[in-house]
Amino acid sequence: MEENGLKKMWQTYGSEKRFNYARIQDRLGKDYPTMRFRANEPIVMRGEFPTYIYFICSGVAVGIRDYEDGSEYDYFQLDKTNGSVGLLETLAQKEAIIATITCLTDVEVVRVPSATVYQWIMQDLELLRLSANLLADDLYHRSGSDGFFYQLHGVDRLRYYLVQYYDSHLKTGEPLVEVQEFREKIGNKLGMSVRTVGRALKKLRESQEIFSIDRKIYVGPKERQRLQQNLTRS
Repeated sequence: MEENGLKKMWQTYGSEKRFNYARIQDRLGKDYPTMRFRANEPIVMRGEFPTYIYFICSGVAVGIRDYEDGSEYDYFQLDKTNGSVGLLETLAQKEAIIATITCLTDVEVVRVPSATVYQWIMQDLELLRLSANLLADDLYHRSGSDGFFYQLHGVDRLRYYLVQYYDSHLKTGEPLVEVQEFREKIGNKLGMSVRTVGRALKKLRESQEIFSIDRKIYVGPKERQRLQQNLTRS
């Protein structure tokens, strides 16, 4: 009974977790500029004050952390479905952008002062609930996966990455997902060399956990199942 009560409350107050351009488009009018960035151009740099929030209208950006040894780690992607640069820092009341955000492709954004967006959220119960859902969902997934990920090595890291990639890129009516990432980018995200990524991909092909068509890598529902099963058994 109590379990059903909680589920009913979840349904009543909504479970939406995407705070993107579509959510604030009606508020914008012509008051806020559209900006365009080219591929490899940064939108914000780590350490900057979050003066603005950039809502992605088109294109793909990537979050990058730099380390003292000169290496980089790409650890999340943003597009029009989840693209709001600076929102996390604004909600957390932090004065420094946590990661450099660089354009993976040409990107178009709408730039809104962070103070304006924060006021919208604090004065709109629907946006406030959406923000709570977004932050809670992110914290839940990070709490459950971060420790597990860092225990993995080699091919198992790649298995984990491919399962997550498949789940996040799967579209209705299209059971196959093409992995549209270069080996170098995959290596940056997983802390693996390009050579190690290549060897791991070869092993996954041999075990039928992925397959290739015209040198492109694909994951289907059967491959996703094999990836998850072999990851769990490791």
